[in-house]
Amino acid sequence: MKSRLELVEFYINHTCNFGCKGCNRFNNYLFTGYQKWADYADIYKKWSEKLDINRWAILGGEPTLNKDLVLYIRGLRELWPDSKGELVTNASFHKRFDTELYDAVLDTGIIVDIGLHNTHRRDEVLQMLKSWLIYPIEIRRTPDDLNRLPGFRENWRSSYNLIRDESWPDCNSVDDWGNLPNDVQKECTEIHNFSPDILAEDRKDYQIIDANGVNVKIRLENFFYQSALIEKPESKTFTLHNSNREKAHDFCPSKECHHMMDGKLSKCGQSVLFQEFDKQFQIDLSIEDRKLMMSYKPCSVDDDVDFFVSNIKKSIPQCKFCPEVLIQEEIFSVINKNKFGTKKPTKL
Repeated sequence: MKSRLELVEFYINHTCNFGCKGCNRFNNYLFTGYQKWADYADIYKKWSEKLDINRWAILGGEPTLNKDLVLYIRGLRELWPDSKGELVTNASFHKRFDTELYDAVLDTGIIVDIGLHNTHRRDEVLQMLKSWLIYPIEIRRTPDDLNRLPGFRENWRSSYNLIRDESWPDCNSVDDWGNLPNDVQKECTEIHNFSPDILAEDRKDYQIIDANGVNVKIRLENFFYQSALIEKPESKTFTLHNSNREKAHDFCPSKECHHMMDGKLSKCGQSVLFQEFDKQFQIDLSIEDRKLMMSYKPCSVDDDVDFFVSNIKKSIPQCKFCPEVLIQEEIFSVINKNKFGTKKPTKL
């Protein structure tokens, strides 16, 4: 009997054309590199013989920047024909949304999952999709219930504080909106385009289905938690958190996002990307913590897959490197990358 996982994310490149603060794959920095499908196709075939996946997703970085994207889409569908597949993208590299990609999405039946890192990109993405999809198209918007919007209540306070005047009272939740003075409500609505109804409309998801059944989701994803990486301005290097392992794991938003890269399975992206990032940038740690960071071993297809999968939901010692308290911060899609840190020389 095969081992089984609900979700496996196939991570195919470090590169991204955006620099969104708090990226949990560290792609907001000048982190480079990508994985060719041909280098791992045979390994993934072996994985398909040992591992059942209910849902797989292709992501990066920005996966449309990987020239082998279509090979990954078609290859993973062939290996896991009965699973649900997704392409997770910011949909900003418009040239990649061509006939080749459309045919691959149509033939494999995967969903294109577009994450918007600010509301202002919605019209741009919708215009791009109008030229990529086949008419007629059906557009659905969900949800109608404000309280069902993911993270809406948690994000409210941060959004309000971005625009508030010092004289305004606190408004810590959407339920406090009705207690604000009328003049404050009016300024929020008319000048700052901020109110429960306006924000609810902005945050509704789109589902678009075209004439051939190609399925596209558009989600607002404009709040990230703080990164595991901590900048050290005095030395232009990075360090990591020193958290309680179990607390960090309990709050971790990535603990169900199991990560496949270079033909190996990891508990999460961070566990193995710490080592990858350290190859390009300096992460300053104590001798003990550096040994711990480097000691994480992802599972290869020739390892005891059953044992690894049966323990994948548990915390690992490296969980201490992630924050144990999650702080949300609004982000905006920006092309400019964070150039903090000194790149290590490339090894020939």
